[in-house]
Amino acid sequence: MLARKSTLVVVIQFVIRFLGWIGLVILAKMWGDFSKVALGIIGFAFSFVGIFTVIGDAGFGQAHIKRISEGADLGTCIGTYVTVKLILTAIMLGTVSISILVLNMFGRGFQDSTTLSVVLVFMLYFFLVSLQNIQTNTFNGRGEIAKMQFTSMFENLVKVPLMILVALAGVTLINKSTPVQWPSFLQPLHRFIDSHIYGSLAMTYVFGMGLSVLIGFWLLRKYPIKRPTVQMFKFYFTFAAPSFVYLIVSTISTYCDKIIIGFFWTASEVGSYFAVQQFLQIVLILSFALNTVLLPAYSERHAKNQLKNINSITTLAERYITMIVVPIVVLIIVFVKPVIFTLLDSSYLPVSLCFIFLTVYALFFSLMMPCFSLIGGFNKPGTTAKIGIVMYSMNIILNLLLVPRTGLLTFIGINGPAGAAFSLMISTFFGLVALKFAARKLTGCPLIQISTLWHIIAGVLMGVV
Repeated sequence: MLARKSTLVVVIQFVIRFLGWIGLVILAKMWGDFSKVALGIIGFAFSFVGIFTVIGDAGFGQAHIKRISEGADLGTCIGTYVTVKLILTAIMLGTVSISILVLNMFGRGFQDSTTLSVVLVFMLYFFLVSLQNIQTNTFNGRGEIAKMQFTSMFENLVKVPLMILVALAGVTLINKSTPVQWPSFLQPLHRFIDSHIYGSLAMTYVFGMGLSVLIGFWLLRKYPIKRPTVQMFKFYFTFAAPSFVYLIVSTISTYCDKIIIGFFWTASEVGSYFAVQQFLQIVLILSFALNTVLLPAYSERHAKNQLKNINSITTLAERYITMIVVPIVVLIIVFVKPVIFTLLDSSYLPVSLCFIFLTVYALFFSLMMPCFSLIGGFNKPGTTAKIGIVMYSMNIILNLLLVPRTGLLTFIGINGPAGAAFSLMISTFFGLVALKFAARKLTGCPLIQISTLWHIIAGVLMGVV
């Protein structure tokens, strides 16, 4: 059952990421160097609003999954989570609005990195993401992976065609040419996109997420929703509270790289980093897929004290991860420039070193996820929180030290996007080692799997050849 669910998630996530990559490639090929600026503006606004999403979740999502997977009353769980989620989302949007006012008050604005209109669009986008979390976390807790993935798939099914439409319209503005003759009744739309090129690109995210949320609520329509109880809220809060500081630090770490690059560099560098980071989502598909199904699986087996079965699952998960991810990582490292030229555009070649660092990070992150899920399944959120706080704090500090033009490693060419990628790689390696030791303490699983060593050796030989 676990293998079938993992396969389903991998297939659907590959389709989703592949569609996203198609949109990215078309944008890069048609807009060339200008695509870096456009993606930089999108990436910075996405990260600026995204950094506040910790307020909209606060750890209650994982608590919701945990409680449902343990067999608690579904209606009470959903009612409690919906109530908490709506309150937290309102606070999140209010905090973003206050932050914008404070920036404008001090005359900082967003300078070269983005525009206010794009930030406002992403406020709407993350509001819809909060609504989607209610659906996906409920499906995840019940082990209904097909519904969860089906809901998520619609975002890119809508976003990518609209992104291509915006790319076609923008060619007229950027290259002063019209590759496609627009019908007369679409001319007003064409002119609107031309005059609001960044906002139109940002709105593709909103339309995609909007349809995804509607589909999710349709699938959720027959689920019971009951009045929240004080007892259920106490459980949610007790489970979420230890990880709240961790979530703050991890969320800042997730989005701060784009913001710091935008502060010290320009939108072009943000766009280059954002583009290669988005492409690597394809490499991370397996780890995300396994994490989706492993947390409920570990939680269920821990409740039944099936320790041997837990170790077996961990071994298989790591084996499949290295078997699939290591050859991809080696291929990208050896042929990094042809890969960038083929998948994006020649204007992105300056971030080759950044791409290599991010690829190695993807391997470390993938190997980290089974241990992360295992510790969560043992109801030890404090353990992952402590490790995560150190790991993500390390990433934030390293970004501040390495990203600036005069960063600590500028003398060897590591700054800007490469500095951000190097920071992510180093901090994730620390997290991997720490989680391995924590998982070993809980279950006695080995620090290094034999299959992992063989796959790494095979990858090195592959690279040499």
